[in-house]
Amino acid sequence: MLCGALLLLAMPALAAPEISVEKPVYDFGTVTQGQKVDHVFTLKNRGDEPLAIKEIRSSCGCTAASLSARTIPPGKTGEVKVTFDSTNFAGQVTKTVYLDSNDPRNPSAMLSMQGNISEIIAANPRTLNLGSLKAGSMKEVVVAVENKGSKPFVVTAVTSSMAAIAGVIRDGKVNPRATATIAVSVIVPREGRFLSGYLTIHTDSPLKRELVVPVYATITP
Repeated sequence: MLCGALLLLAMPALAAPEISVEKPVYDFGTVTQGQKVDHVFTLKNRGDEPLAIKEIRSSCGCTAASLSARTIPPGKTGEVKVTFDSTNFAGQVTKTVYLDSNDPRNPSAMLSMQGNISEIIAANPRTLNLGSLKAGSMKEVVVAVENKGSKPFVVTAVTSSMAAIAGVIRDGKVNPRATATIAVSVIVPREGRFLSGYLTIHTDSPLKRELVVPVYATITP
């Protein structure tokens, strides 16, 4: 038994890569909705075998990542550039990128970008849940388009995903800290149990060209 223990102690550790990320969480503070946030994360291979990055996975299509090199020699560093597109987000967000590698102890390293998105153009309400509607009836509601920024913009058009839902622009130009209104009318289909579609509000603002407002209802006889 003693000889076996001494033999195990004498055996050298198996060579392997070891991924290390300098500051794996990046806080970008507050940015205006529509801006793209870029950040470069630094990787280091602290092992004694080459580190191979097999795959890069992101938590959503709004986040893209690229590597300076797929293979990092022992003791060397590499970079991962991550870009987050804030166009469709508001408030506090966290986005994650995973690096799948040949590190046996940490095969999926995680990088995170977090911060606050300041919304410039917003629809109120964001979703139209119309509850229960009688088949063949008509429902009218109003959606407000808010300008929280410092520059005016124009609501140029309102389109719908289905013929039963229509929107009419009442006020086109929206000055800073003001609102425009969209008159929404819904003609409830006579068939089916549910109504599900969306309105798209188009603007001439480069910060947000479109706002999508989902529309839901339950159809009753």
